[in-house]
Amino acid sequence: MRRAGGSALLALLCVVASAGQVGGIGLAAQPGPVLALTGVSHSLDGQVLVVSGSVENRGQAPVAQLVIDATGYTSAGEAAFFGSDGVPWSIPPGGVEPFSINLPLRRQLIRDYQVRVALASAPGRPLASVRRGVDVSLYHPLLISVVRLRGTVLGGTLIVRSDVGGWPVAEVTAEALLVVPGRRTNRLQTLVIDVPADRERRIDIGIAGAELVSLRAVDVRLTTTWAP
Repeated sequence: MRRAGGSALLALLCVVASAGQVGGIGLAAQPGPVLALTGVSHSLDGQVLVVSGSVENRGQAPVAQLVIDATGYTSAGEAAFFGSDGVPWSIPPGGVEPFSINLPLRRQLIRDYQVRVALASAPGRPLASVRRGVDVSLYHPLLISVVRLRGTVLGGTLIVRSDVGGWPVAEVTAEALLVVPGRRTNRLQTLVIDVPADRERRIDIGIAGAELVSLRAVDVRLTTTWAP
């Protein structure tokens, strides 16, 4: 009886062990999504930094409901710009989907930005992340376009005042075109002067009767800058 009982117990243990192995195989965790951010770059569209790129599915199963977030940082390293895009449909294994995110500048400049992609159900757990820097020279055309200049000639003095509209500009280089009276005929004269931001600059041209024809900004210097 003891031998029979022992055999029965051993057989029962074997069945349980076999069932555990089969169950273990059936309950094995499926591999999670494997995503990559590729071709991430940026461009300037007016006063908006446009961040674009692609999401690539490098896993073995389709993946859907993705959210792509971008965070922009100021020259001081503060997170101050936010935008997002999404891919609601399914991306098959090996598939690639483009994205585009707008980051309005709001009179501040983005030094660098970070892009993250995650499942919409778990946005706080990014599956891929990329960080890119922005060359400060990208902003020069924008800053030149937003600067406003006013000028006049009083007696023999050229007076120019700048208005930088709250943008991080320390100084504006202005080009003034003057009509200068001569003995036989008038002539044109160009002056290039540096004007502090939101301040006035006076230049003694030493010629009475000169008139200001045009005034434009040709360069700017920023209040802060960063290495590329």
